[in-house]
Amino acid sequence: MSTSTPERVLTPADVERLNFSQTVGLVNEPNMCSGGAATIRAVLREVPGLTAGDRILEVGSNTGFSVLEMAAATKCDVHGIDIEDSSVRFSRNKAAALGLGNAHFAVGDGTRIDFPNDHFDMLFASNVTSFIPDRQRAIDEYYRVLKRFGVLAAVPIFYHRRPPARLLAEVERAIGAPLPRFSRADWEEMFGRPGSELFFSEEYEYLDLSPEQIDAYVAAVLAQPCNDSMSRELKEAAGSRLRYFYTLFNENLGYARYAILLYRKNRPTEFPILHASAPVAGSAQHR
Repeated sequence: MSTSTPERVLTPADVERLNFSQTVGLVNEPNMCSGGAATIRAVLREVPGLTAGDRILEVGSNTGFSVLEMAAATKCDVHGIDIEDSSVRFSRNKAAALGLGNAHFAVGDGTRIDFPNDHFDMLFASNVTSFIPDRQRAIDEYYRVLKRFGVLAAVPIFYHRRPPARLLAEVERAIGAPLPRFSRADWEEMFGRPGSELFFSEEYEYLDLSPEQIDAYVAAVLAQPCNDSMSRELKEAAGSRLRYFYTLFNENLGYARYAILLYRKNRPTEFPILHASAPVAGSAQHR
């Protein structure tokens, strides 16, 4: 006779105590990178030459959004690692349903990446590095698994205005982790390594959301087929929790921005330029 303990079923009261990551895991929210698919397209546009047989790794792939976008847009083998086994299982199932045989997912840790040296042509790390306690070790790992002239693509969130202490404390409780108070310059320095080159850097601001936009997004998350088995009461509790998080994050992102940072692992030449230049204002022509 089996003596295993049956898995405990969540109640609506339980859901009200979940942090953001736990709630995302419950409803399989896409949890995409800042800018969504537009960010993925921008990265791929600025890293030309990725071809069949090339390898891409995303650290912190979550429910698979970025890996699946890159696998659909290229013929590369795209790998994602995440510390949450449930997210990896969900991502694999979604890749199979989409017929994306070049998308691969595994449980993994950004500070101990289970791939050999000089293995990937590009490594994508959205804002995951913010939540890794030993960030320097993680970034060392990013560079270790990159090939010579490989590209590290990072999309960190940073503060350009100081938020109220009350807001910071509430966001930290919501995400269940300390929130780094980094500037864009802090991140640019942190991701750099001797011999690397920051060859692309572009900054974006977040647009304020209305309550109606937040409600519409919550409804779309809950309407996913993977949530069909949830009871009405559990969906209502999850929707309430998501609405709280999204409203809180909307306020927090009013003080924040994000940047797309692209680093080449090795510069082709270290020689400095003599005659520097700058674009002439108003001279751009689009045909």
